[in-house]
Amino acid sequence: MKLEGRLFREPGERPLPAEMLASLPRQRGRPRSEYRPKVRSEADVRRLRRHRVPAVLLTAEWVSRSGYPVAFRPWLVVPERLSDQLASEYRVLPVKDEEALREPGVVELVTWLLRFDPLAARVVASRNRAHLDPHELYRRVRNEGVERPATKIRLQQFAPAIPRVGEPLPASELRWIERNNPAEGVAA
Repeated sequence: MKLEGRLFREPGERPLPAEMLASLPRQRGRPRSEYRPKVRSEADVRRLRRHRVPAVLLTAEWVSRSGYPVAFRPWLVVPERLSDQLASEYRVLPVKDEEALREPGVVELVTWLLRFDPLAARVVASRNRAHLDPHELYRRVRNEGVERPATKIRLQQFAPAIPRVGEPLPASELRWIERNNPAEGVAA
């Protein structure tokens, strides 16, 4: 059995612009055509958010502004239930906690980075320690199920309640990584 998510327009709501919609082939016995939103740019992501579709573009600039200069192709962060409902040129990062997409901050950034660059998550967390809420970080890590990478980079130093799963990296290696990555403006 497979659970699918669909996007529906509520009565009185404006439709997405036609250039953002990709037509899906009509299925047998289905009376109307289905469409899949196309996401090709940051403007498309903003347009989706205006139409209350939870989506965030995770960019290298955002991570660099948070204190870890890095370069990578952007990720489109969307809820798991919508991850296969969007046609996107970006890599898709599905998340379980849809609430995290409303107003993402440093805690959400650290949690998402744990999925593909845990060392960046560690550096961002240490350089933005004043903005980290340990209870919220614990909740996000548990909701996303990323306790193993959190343990690997010793994220328990920022949120002690995170359960330890697996073996952490030596503290000396983590200190070396933090020292040898110069901070560019630390502001989330």
